[in-house]
Amino acid sequence: MKYISIGAVVNEGTEYILDVCRCGNCFQLVGELAALWINGRRGFADAESPTERKALSQLERMGLAIMADGSDAEEYRTLNHATLVPADWKHPYRGLRKQERIALRWLREAGLVLSMAELTFLMDRGIELREELLGKENIHALVHTIYNSETICDNILENQMEAAASQRDTVRIVLSLLKKQRIVLL
Repeated sequence: MKYISIGAVVNEGTEYILDVCRCGNCFQLVGELAALWINGRRGFADAESPTERKALSQLERMGLAIMADGSDAEEYRTLNHATLVPADWKHPYRGLRKQERIALRWLREAGLVLSMAELTFLMDRGIELREELLGKENIHALVHTIYNSETICDNILENQMEAAASQRDTVRIVLSLLKKQRIVLL
């Protein structure tokens, strides 16, 4: 079973004892739970044995993992259930490819927390990073750029972006940023 871990490590003890928090809830993970969470921390992982699947179910109930649904767009759908949060880095863009820098700038400078669907929309439409769309003072302009009469209804944007031409590329970019520890999934 394919999954990805969500949450942030508060106190990194050993690889078998971790304190992980998400949305104000903190948990101490030990043994199999800690190992599974670590395996899915930087990208999608598999839980194959019955004991791993049982532990993964427990992580999901705790809100620290999201299981993929097995569809063609499973990674995109799974990432839509997580919050993409930029990590603290002194030089966050160093060593990134152009598309990774663009995606990370959107995530860091948008003025609001972008969903996977919103980031995919911006990347798919090639919306340029312009001052009038960045920062807290320009949230209204950015929201109006993304949401219109065709995308404002419940889950319409998520469904449209699932079929977008750049959906796979955006997923690849987000997973690369996760692996490079430039973002955290919450």
